[in-house]
Amino acid sequence: MDFPSNTSELNEYAVLQAYLDDKSSLEETVKNFTSNSDSSSAEDKLLRSWDALGLTASKSPSDSSAQEKLVSFLTALRDCDTKVGDVEGKSVSWSSFPLFGRQIREHWNYDERAAQEDDEVAHMWANANAFAARVTATASAFDSSDPRDFSLYAIWALRAALEDKDDVPDATVRAAAMWILYAGEVLRKQSKDKRSYEGKVAQAGNKYPNKEWNGFEMDRWRSWNNRFANISEVLPYPEIKDIAKKTKRHMGDLANC
Repeated sequence: MDFPSNTSELNEYAVLQAYLDDKSSLEETVKNFTSNSDSSSAEDKLLRSWDALGLTASKSPSDSSAQEKLVSFLTALRDCDTKVGDVEGKSVSWSSFPLFGRQIREHWNYDERAAQEDDEVAHMWANANAFAARVTATASAFDSSDPRDFSLYAIWALRAALEDKDDVPDATVRAAAMWILYAGEVLRKQSKDKRSYEGKVAQAGNKYPNKEWNGFEMDRWRSWNNRFANISEVLPYPEIKDIAKKTKRHMGDLANC
């Protein structure tokens, strides 16, 4: 994920760091994060704010309390009716997360080769997926208008790791596992209810040319389960084998959801 080079110098980034370091309360963090002290346009304020959040999340280890705190922060922001200003000719408040989804999509870039060559890049990608999964787990079920719902990103990550080819970089597998570990319950429910998407955006990967998947369904869920089981047995990397085992075990725990 690429962010503007000055993102770590932004006031919004500093505000989030203070919160994660327990130097600022949740209430103070929301107030300081939403403050537009330099009176810049609403769109500029939103873009740099979401960039700061995205960079913070990608630098926070997937299993850390920092990620949990960032989700709590977003939940509090969801309850914040403070006006941001006019965006695209419409007055908006923070509670609607204006431009959030667009900005996340803007930076949702995965360079498989870079992740293979740089462990920091690989972990940042996994962290970003873990955060998106955690956020998705808090969204209103099956409500595509909820700005916290990134379920489609789960399909993209799982497809890249489990459906496109056999020889998959460990970074790709790690990122896909984050969706099962942190949003598995909601993804399984969507699979049972066959949540679908228009067009080919959620179609099956290259390994399954005869599958007519266009979203979540139990046949696809079972194929993911089987692939994680296979990866846990054949990959030579201990860390990824352990993650795959943990993921398959969690999928088993979700069998009755």
